[in-house]
Amino acid sequence: LKFRPKCLTAKALPLWVPLREVMASGMWFWAPLVLSCCPAIGANDGGELVLRGAGNNGASPLQRIAAALRGHSGRGLAPAGAGCKAVALRLMPPPALQGYQRCFEDKLDVNSSHDWSVPGAEMDAQIDCWCKHNLTHTIEEYQCCEHDDLYPMCSIDCTPDCDSALAHTCIQKCPSMCFEAAEYVVDEGLCKQCDWTKCWPVMKCLTNHAKLRIENGTLDPTCHESNFTNGHELTNYWQCWRDAPKHSSHWNVLSSVVHCICREKMIQHTIETSCCDSVLYGGGVCDLECLTEAQCNLQPAQTCIHGCQWKCGAFDLAPTEDCMKSCLEKGSECRKYTSCRPPAVKSHICDDGRWPEASSGCCGRNRSDGLPGVILGCPKLCESQHIWRLDGGRAIPWWTRWQPGPGIIAQCTCRDCPSSPLEGLVKLKDTVAGSVWDNGQMMLVDIARREGLVHGPNRRMQELMVMRNNEILAVLDDSENEDTVSKDNSKAIALINDIYAQRITDAARAYGDDGILASDGKRREEELEKNYFVFAVIAGICTCAIIAAIGVATKVVMRKKHETPITSFDQNQQVVIGNPVSPTNDVVGSGVTTGAPVTVSAPMKGASESPKELS
Repeated sequence: LKFRPKCLTAKALPLWVPLREVMASGMWFWAPLVLSCCPAIGANDGGELVLRGAGNNGASPLQRIAAALRGHSGRGLAPAGAGCKAVALRLMPPPALQGYQRCFEDKLDVNSSHDWSVPGAEMDAQIDCWCKHNLTHTIEEYQCCEHDDLYPMCSIDCTPDCDSALAHTCIQKCPSMCFEAAEYVVDEGLCKQCDWTKCWPVMKCLTNHAKLRIENGTLDPTCHESNFTNGHELTNYWQCWRDAPKHSSHWNVLSSVVHCICREKMIQHTIETSCCDSVLYGGGVCDLECLTEAQCNLQPAQTCIHGCQWKCGAFDLAPTEDCMKSCLEKGSECRKYTSCRPPAVKSHICDDGRWPEASSGCCGRNRSDGLPGVILGCPKLCESQHIWRLDGGRAIPWWTRWQPGPGIIAQCTCRDCPSSPLEGLVKLKDTVAGSVWDNGQMMLVDIARREGLVHGPNRRMQELMVMRNNEILAVLDDSENEDTVSKDNSKAIALINDIYAQRITDAARAYGDDGILASDGKRREEELEKNYFVFAVIAGICTCAIIAAIGVATKVVMRKKHETPITSFDQNQQVVIGNPVSPTNDVVGSGVTTGAPVTVSAPMKGASESPKELS
């Protein structure tokens, strides 16, 4: 058994869904679509399962059809065939196609007499139902014989001549195990010479030849898929695997599979249904070694089990090199102890004070949308968390990690979480008290950005944030002892935060950048418009008053200038400018000489009208 926690590499087998599961779920159109869901596979020298086969040239048409659905068709057909209305045929199938589907479902039934252990049994069942309802005639009428999903089914001969040269040639060049190349390790040169298109009309002869070889013992029967999937052992295995601890390490992921295979007797069931050689159904199961409970309790076993828990921590996406060499690789020192019961590891507590699920390590909480069910995850007080999905069928064999019922198989890997109620309460208080303000500011900026506020959070938003912080701190003040952690304080804090987040968002939309309500803003705009009108009237009146005042002042000045005219001097009016001089023209002093009198005529207030001589 080569098990990998993740199958995402080129060496991984594509997702395989058993034909019975596909038919039962209604995820099919025609049976040829799902007959060969993966290419041939084999094993390399290192035991790794790898893709192998003859390619499209040697593969059967059913493999080519599956390849066409994956976008690797080797035949250049039009996607829907010329004139084929494939969608209408799926939506409104004719009675012949409906009869074909019921016929194939009956052959898959538990009580069916169809022998699924014969190589090519699925092809034989399809041919029987195809011929029973004469689908060739129906598909020809719908012009879909050349469709990628059906070619070359229309060339089937329902009553072939198995003694013809064509039948003998095809039986020789197309061995029976070529039908099972998608499930068994088949030599890559075994089917290269087979011309499937040419041999398709006599395909019934090839399936009959395989039945004869099974009866005379010259060919071993292949896996009886129907009996395998309907066995109670498989149902018990699925229940065991769902309940086994798987979250703590890669060791537990592998050990949960191997332990349940041994406990539910899947090895014996695989042998009885002839599925050991089938890669998809056997996949190395028959070669597993199952240890007893006594062997698993010995000191070497316990040392490996608990040591590999530490070496193969599940927080890493893939096992480390040390983990692979010491614990998981085939032939490693501890690999044989994977059949022992995987230990349940207690690593953290949930937010409500309860312990997580033992199988997944997940804490469940009620859905916030009101729908039934719970949401699985790590506690909110953990520093880091990874949630994986372990089911989905991407494993070899396919059923080892298959979830037949609703839901998924989750694995919660939680790190740096509180391990006790008291530790959780202390961490909750320290975290909230130390970061409530910073968290609030970042939330305000985020909401303002999302709501398109240019100037950032408005005043109302900040007031609401202060209210939020006070209520959150009040919740912490009420938690005074270890028992109060069971009240789920983190849930109360989350509820307060959600309420105020919505209220702050509403405030951002209602108040905008100005910090006023939209209705108040409209009222203020109307008041501003009225104020602008009053201001314009006052400004106009003031302007007119200023202009009028300037006009009046100008008129007064012009009138005064007109009332006081300036006249010229007469001959008998003298005015002396400068120092006074004597009329004798004598020298008055040094540097001063006598001068002639200057006369001026100027009116004097209170003086007579007669001119005076000024000296």
